[in-house]
Formats: sequence, C-alpha cells, structure tokens
Amino acid sequence: YSATFQFYTEGVGVTNHLPFSPSLVSPTLNEVVNDAPKKISLLWNASDSDTSDTLTYDVFFGIVNPPTTKIGDNISAKTLDVALDADTTYYWRVKTSDGTNSSYSIVYSFKTQ
Repeated sequence: YSATFQFYTEGVGVTNHLPFSPSLVSPTLNEVVNDAPKKISLLWNASDSDTSDTLTYDVFFGIVNPPTTKIGDNISAKTLDVALDADTTYYWRVKTSDGTNSSYSIVYSFKTQ
C-alpha cells in the first residue's frame, strides 16, 4: 500500500510519499525470551521512497494489545532497549514519520519466562 500526497509551493508541485510501514525485526512474532527479567533491544527497519526525507520513530510498548504506551518519542535510531519482567506477554509496534506523513507497523507480541 502506498499513498501519494501533493503539496504546492509557489506553483511548483512537490510530492511527498508516505513512508513504508516499518518491519519489526527483533524480538520476532511470538518469540519466547528466556531468563527474564532483563533488558532486550527492540529492533526494526523502515524506509521511504523519498530518500531525502529524515525518518523518526515513535515506539509503543506494553502488556495490552494494541500497545498504547509510547516509550520512544520522535527518536532517530531503529532500536530501543526495554526492561522485561518474567512470565509476561508484551506487545509492541512502531510508527514511522517523515515529518509530513506517517505509517504504523503491525503489532508484534512476545513472551518472557
């Protein structure tokens, strides 16, 4: 799915494409993380067909689906460390923004033991 938005500045058309939905890399969907409590790094990939756009990310994480707690706000890295409790199911997703448009990843869940 791709969307294109047209913006006009002084009669010159400028196209800004929606960033691609981020793909969540780690932890993987339904992964079981052993030896909790500990910290783990959430890791994702994201891109935009407008290569000059600077991408930033909001990370949502928690024990409810979909996660509503924003733990990373407007960050530039594609990774974020989180602390985990034992015997818990966590949910996470990432929002990618190019300053004009944004897109969300799907929600991933993983469990700790």
